[in-house]
Amino acid sequence: MKTDKEEKILPEISRRTFLKGSAASAIGLASMAFLGGPVAHAEAEAEASPSEEASWLGEEPVISESDIVEEKNVDVVVIGAGVAGVSAARSAAENGAKVALFEKAEAPQGRGEDYAVINGKLQERFGKEHLDPDDVVDRLMQDFLYRAKRPILKRWAEECADAFDWFIASKEDLFIGDTTLADIPDEHKDLFLVPHRWPLPETYDWHREYYPIFPVTMYFPKGQAAMLPYHLQKGIDTGNLEANFGWFAIKLLREDGGRVNGVIVKNPDGKYVRVNAAKGVVLATGDYENNPEMLKHFCPEVVENNIGILWFNKDVEGNPTNTGDGIKMGKWIGAKIQSSKNHAPMIHHMGGVMGIAPFLLLDKNGKRFCNEDCPGQQLENQIELLKDTTAYQIFDSSWKDQLEFMPASHGVACYHSEIEPQNNTGNRNYVSEARLEGSVESGATLKGDTLEELLDQLDIDKEAALKSIERYNDLAHGGDDEDFHKSAWRLFPVENGPFYACKFGTARMLVCVGGLESDEECHVYDEDRNVIPGLYVAGNMQGCRFAVEYPTTVPGISHSMALTYGKIAGENVVKGI
Repeated sequence: MKTDKEEKILPEISRRTFLKGSAASAIGLASMAFLGGPVAHAEAEAEASPSEEASWLGEEPVISESDIVEEKNVDVVVIGAGVAGVSAARSAAENGAKVALFEKAEAPQGRGEDYAVINGKLQERFGKEHLDPDDVVDRLMQDFLYRAKRPILKRWAEECADAFDWFIASKEDLFIGDTTLADIPDEHKDLFLVPHRWPLPETYDWHREYYPIFPVTMYFPKGQAAMLPYHLQKGIDTGNLEANFGWFAIKLLREDGGRVNGVIVKNPDGKYVRVNAAKGVVLATGDYENNPEMLKHFCPEVVENNIGILWFNKDVEGNPTNTGDGIKMGKWIGAKIQSSKNHAPMIHHMGGVMGIAPFLLLDKNGKRFCNEDCPGQQLENQIELLKDTTAYQIFDSSWKDQLEFMPASHGVACYHSEIEPQNNTGNRNYVSEARLEGSVESGATLKGDTLEELLDQLDIDKEAALKSIERYNDLAHGGDDEDFHKSAWRLFPVENGPFYACKFGTARMLVCVGGLESDEECHVYDEDRNVIPGLYVAGNMQGCRFAVEYPTTVPGISHSMALTYGKIAGENVVKGI
């Protein structure tokens, strides 16, 4: 007999239901093919592709032998020193290969702070439940509309814990707190690790959520960039790795359509150097977010919606590091790019002082527009459809009692604490009175003693907003959101002053994910989907990991995949797998 909790587990988590859904989708696709839709679409894309591609691809550089001032011979070349590239270089070096790493910035490049870690020793330490990797993978495949490659997701889910242990072991004295809000000793304040959103709020059970967030995320509150030098040094300590910064990769070298056996790079003096790679090349050059022509070609909706870009990393010439270099180099030697219809922009909304906690949301017309109980990526999609791409999050003075019912999700405030943890104060998942009042003082949050006073400060249809709030309050008191079906345990009336509002516009894009077609061995495919010998990819160069949009179902999955597949790429290029 099932318990009440088991009855609430949604069918999306069930592989049986998932397979039924896949069958239905297959029937739908077959019907479309019969009607000629996909065929016509493919022909239109083929007709448009050459001219559009030429605008961003350009011609492969022609470099004469007389312009090459030096020649180097190594086993493995790794291009790009982000998480994926450093992992590939260290991995190859630890497997006995002579490795040359090239990066156009002046140091290893790291952004963000989250890592998804499924199972493993670290999660056992915190007492987290063991997850079935297939449950995680099946949910992700649904998020990706089954346009990603399941074997890539499956291998990542099974090996990410070991890869993360390998990563953090590079700093032997790394401080690891046991909770999200752990106090951190002064000597570790600049670099430490804690589990994100742990322990879970007592009311949060991801099994019953319509949008489950798997409790797998580890978190470097000060950012992961400080970890990368330790990670790189482990590779250098083998004596097999030479790291070159301020060097620009220009073009790949391929033997008459066969094996990739090297690269031409430009050194800090602007001179060309040929680097021969006996075993192969790993491309880990990142995405193309800061290449306007590529962005328009692969993700036109980002340009159409005027989405801003959040990127700080620069090369030694002062230009953004993520300009699609690797995709162009791969395309020039015949590599196939992940379908342009499936690239996944990472634009998850993080909200205001309460994050994106599912309080009432109204648009400028004073109306609700979505189930507020949705993740940041989906919320962003809805805001992009609104008048002036603007929404208002509205809550009242009962927020402290309501936070404990909020989902333990990416960017959601779900803890109330009046005690700031020592050296660990940047977390978005908790709110104190001081934080809220500070936000009010800065103008980021608006406050009114009455609803009318609050609404007068917003650019909103006041009369319509009052009616919407009245309707929302009636639904809340009735315990049933008949309009948008928000979870009943998060349906709180807005009626106790003072009242607050945070303005939500569009978020900024962090990365646009869609690289060269690849597989779980980090191979690269040509236009006929044959493996190109000697060429491997990792990180945002590895296509077929994500599709359509980035999933906040597993926060930290992007960094985790870059780490895991960087390690795999380094191993495989040495072994010739």
